[in-house]
Amino acid sequence: MIYKTIGWASIILTTLLLALSVVPGAMSVLASFAELVVLVVSILSIKAGSTFYFKVTAIVTAAGIFLVNDGLRLYEPLPQISWMNRISVYCVFLMICLLANLYAKKAMRAREK
Repeated sequence: MIYKTIGWASIILTTLLLALSVVPGAMSVLASFAELVVLVVSILSIKAGSTFYFKVTAIVTAAGIFLVNDGLRLYEPLPQISWMNRISVYCVFLMICLLANLYAKKAMRAREK
């Protein structure tokens, strides 16, 4: 039950942080990093027996990073943010997703035994 609560809290919090990503300036950068932290916390919800909560959180986080955030988005980002900074955030997001998928596969195999 606690893992489902963590999952729903992750989805709700990430959605609220998505709204903060629209605000230009430093607030959007802080919201993006907070979304990544919530994404890491949502990995715990995989123990609930499903990857639903993590996948929804990852999709909302990806939308925030790649589409909404003014400094990180793929189209017309702010010119002050270097490509190196953007690519590092993209890589952190991809690494979190990769590690969560590996953890999910490991957890599913353990349940089958």
